[in-house]
Amino acid sequence: MNSSLRTPEEVLSALSKPDLLPVNNLTLEPDDWLILCAGFEERAIASIEQSAANTAPFNVLLVHYEPAIAANKVATIEEICNGAGIKITHLTYDRQDPAGFGEPLLETLRSCRGRLFVDISGMSRLLIVQTLVALGTRREGFAGCFVVYIEAENYPPSQKEAEAELNKSESDPSFQIFFLSSGVSEVTLVPELASRTLVGLQNRLVAFPSLDAHQLIALRAELQPSRLTVIEGIPPDQHNQWREKVIALVNHLDEISQSDRYRVSTLRYGETLDGLLEIYRKHSVHERLLISPTGSKMQAVAVGILRAYLDDVQIVYPTPRDFLKPERYTSGVSKMHLLSLESFSNDRTHRFGI
Repeated sequence: MNSSLRTPEEVLSALSKPDLLPVNNLTLEPDDWLILCAGFEERAIASIEQSAANTAPFNVLLVHYEPAIAANKVATIEEICNGAGIKITHLTYDRQDPAGFGEPLLETLRSCRGRLFVDISGMSRLLIVQTLVALGTRREGFAGCFVVYIEAENYPPSQKEAEAELNKSESDPSFQIFFLSSGVSEVTLVPELASRTLVGLQNRLVAFPSLDAHQLIALRAELQPSRLTVIEGIPPDQHNQWREKVIALVNHLDEISQSDRYRVSTLRYGETLDGLLEIYRKHSVHERLLISPTGSKMQAVAVGILRAYLDDVQIVYPTPRDFLKPERYTSGVSKMHLLSLESFSNDRTHRFGI
């Protein structure tokens, strides 16, 4: 069938969804670019450490978070690049004012003649979505683009710590649980990720509940959605699967009436993308979809791919008010994964009207 006769959802649904593949090495060529963020987690610098040691000099686009914190590994990344003769280009990302990031990103990459490797390991979920949507809307789309994802060795809190906090909240309703961030400053709606759906439809919030229950509370309170769909994440490792139950308890999911619930892997992005496409098919005609990518980083990749195709979907994000100490976040470096986005550029006729 001619792609011009199909809807964007039908086009995206028909494309193959490559597996996220484990890799031992990341080999870059001189014309390639590695995009990464100077976060404070150990895994945020693993890709540049490994590739700088094993390949010829290439190009790095280093994204700086603002407001900056002392624990961010800017100096470490600069030292690695300088020692390996790697050219660094700097770009600032303001967490508190993230609108319009895609435009300077694409302008910076205009001179790229090689492949693009986007290391999401140190990126916020909203930044992942903004980056992928920007890349997907280029004329060449996702051609030559890869996602690099590095798992951490440890994901705080421990089961014992989480259950202790949960017990405190059950015995004292005024006790607030904060695992990674403290509160929500605002629900962010950036213009480039706004919905092109006609005004007047009821809103359906599609949310990824996390251990920080204030995120879902803030989304529901500010957006006042008529309907709610929650996507619950299943951790790939058996020893972390207790998190799904605790997240459901912390967010009181069983007490939310008339909500749809999906269960998908936190690592296999294809499950999330298929779930989002199913939700879109069921509800987008009569409802305006608001998607909040607060799940895992690979689930945020699925949201970014979806939004690159479907511009009648609105992305919303509960921006944290404060971040807790870096030691409360992940530690160590585990498996490296690589995802080719090439197949999502296979239908240029539909995407660009040529």
